[in-house]
Amino acid sequence: MSLILNYKITPCLLGVALLTLTGFQDGFAQTIELKVSHYVPPAHTIHRELTRWAEDLGQKSGGRLKLTLFPSSQMGPLPRQFDLARTGVADIAFFIHGALPGRFPATEVSHLPYAFNRKVNGESQALNITDASVILTSLSPLLEKEHEGTRILYMLASPTIGLYMHKNTARSPKDLNGLRLRHNGYITSAMVSAWGGSPVAMPPSELADALDKGTLDGMMFNFEAAQAFQLAKSLKSVTVLNASAASFAVVMNKAKYDSLPEDLRRLIDETTGVEAARRVGAMFDEAEATGRKYLESNGVEIIVPTKAEAEAFEALAGPLADTLVNSTGEKAATVREFQAQLKARVAKGAP
Repeated sequence: MSLILNYKITPCLLGVALLTLTGFQDGFAQTIELKVSHYVPPAHTIHRELTRWAEDLGQKSGGRLKLTLFPSSQMGPLPRQFDLARTGVADIAFFIHGALPGRFPATEVSHLPYAFNRKVNGESQALNITDASVILTSLSPLLEKEHEGTRILYMLASPTIGLYMHKNTARSPKDLNGLRLRHNGYITSAMVSAWGGSPVAMPPSELADALDKGTLDGMMFNFEAAQAFQLAKSLKSVTVLNASAASFAVVMNKAKYDSLPEDLRRLIDETTGVEAARRVGAMFDEAEATGRKYLESNGVEIIVPTKAEAEAFEALAGPLADTLVNSTGEKAATVREFQAQLKARVAKGAP
């Protein structure tokens, strides 16, 4: 005997079923837009990388993640980039720590004179950007507290900072006496002072005009940025010192990250971290080489100091490390601990 069950589907029940199904489908296909802010022009390496990442996430998420980029400080000036992400005005931001002096004391250990240098055959040699970025990102869990409100996706360290001069050449600290030199944070400001120069704070977007008007004599900068901001016509020479690093981070608002579905959080994790630092660091190394060729092809003299010349700069700037760490006051113990970790990783090399 077969049992036949008859269900009477009323218009009301049918409507509820359709609404439920529609709501499920809409929720599954919902597009989540993430606003990404940074301060550099679209020609910059990081903008190209963030554009590639946005396309990658869009494809891998089946269109559920959409990243909208706001370059060139469209969402806020250089010093506000981190706080745009921290407060949720932006969901993701790329920023430079040097724009917020004293705000990230442990991270700023990476800016200390020759922090990414080690002795090779008796000479001080800087790590490349790839290895420095991998090391800094691998240590980023120790830096979460001072990046509170955000999740560090990856970090970059560019230990290629040298002297970029408007009308002068610099082979000795004496050549900088009284010259006005732009710095990228209080540590490079202290280095400029130690070499006899007069440190000046100025955003990159204003450098060309200041150099051309003679209100600035030079700057602590790197090749890639010099090309990105088209500074060749404003420069006479570059002294390759690799004396300090600039550090950067791509961070995401922590609450926004936590609010994402688990599979989308996992997708962000899989496309960032140490391997992203390695990939993007390699792009920066390539961009440094391209930037150097750009300056050379425009007649800018590239000065590679002799061992004795390099040691003259290091002798004055190197001792600043202990002074700068001690100046962090009650945070000095935490800063020293991170400094020890960084030194050990640099000596060992990138993982």
